[in-house]
Amino acid sequence: MQTANSQIGFDRMAQFEGFFVGFWGTWVLHLGSELGFFRALQEAPLSLCDLAERLGFEKGYVGVWCRAASAYEILDQDAEGRYSLASGVVEALELGGAWAGALVQVSNRVCETLVAVFRGTAPPESRFSLHQQMARVLRSSYQDLLLHQLPEIPEVQAVLTSGGRLLEIGCGCGHGLEILRRFYPLIEPTGLEADYECAREAERSTRAVIVVGTAEECRYESRFDIALFHRSLSYCESPEKSLGRAVAALKPGGFLVVTLPDDFPTTEAELRTDRGRARMGERLFYGMFLAPDPRYNPTRRQVAEWLKELEVEEVGQSRPEHVRNFTLVYRRCPS
Repeated sequence: MQTANSQIGFDRMAQFEGFFVGFWGTWVLHLGSELGFFRALQEAPLSLCDLAERLGFEKGYVGVWCRAASAYEILDQDAEGRYSLASGVVEALELGGAWAGALVQVSNRVCETLVAVFRGTAPPESRFSLHQQMARVLRSSYQDLLLHQLPEIPEVQAVLTSGGRLLEIGCGCGHGLEILRRFYPLIEPTGLEADYECAREAERSTRAVIVVGTAEECRYESRFDIALFHRSLSYCESPEKSLGRAVAALKPGGFLVVTLPDDFPTTEAELRTDRGRARMGERLFYGMFLAPDPRYNPTRRQVAEWLKELEVEEVGQSRPEHVRNFTLVYRRCPS
């Protein structure tokens, strides 16, 4: 006889099955991207044998991936047995997003077990290594900010296109500065990064001026047209002081751009949305592989309160549905 408790158990099992299906879907996407299946099939429909030969892989392994990708409706197969990308897949690959990053392998520390990580006996992943692991996700986030969110504010777009000076605080390995230079070639970028290894890679990849130092140590005065924190305020020892130094680095009338991760869910209803689950999953990831950073997780309300004490005025906010970021834009008041 089925009881209420057994029905709850069946419902929970169905929920876990959904997690399991999603896990393997992530692997299918990951392999398609990392092993070149998507690139090859974007060029032309291919049979199993032709795809394996094109990539130099074993036919049996390629067959397993193709069948799995078909099951997830990522691939179509025609009457002649040739595989092609299903409708909308090319467009989704071009748009990118958080799913597009190679996050299946989240750490280079392959010799350590999750038991060691959770017990705190494994050293944290270095900031440089983590940035390299998350390069594609970071580029996708930057691209959305620089090509879609900020251009919606005409005054900011004018600075980007006319060749103003931009300071990115916490620029990491330079993924954002790289995109900035590609799409806004007249801009004059400068990066500030506390991690020496990241700063060296940013300088190598962007040929921009990269200063090694913390946000609190920033000594620029009235020099830049835009100061940008892209999900980097969390790493500051004193977020409030860092914001003050960023504003001081702006020319009168310059723009402060602060992109934050979504606020943590505060209610059960928020927690059980897809967005809330993703935010908490991201926090788990950072907690495991970047502990003890990020030091703080300031909310947009906290940031707004801190900025009330500075000579700035709000220009706009942006919270796109397809990314897990929230962007605040302020202008330094004229002298």
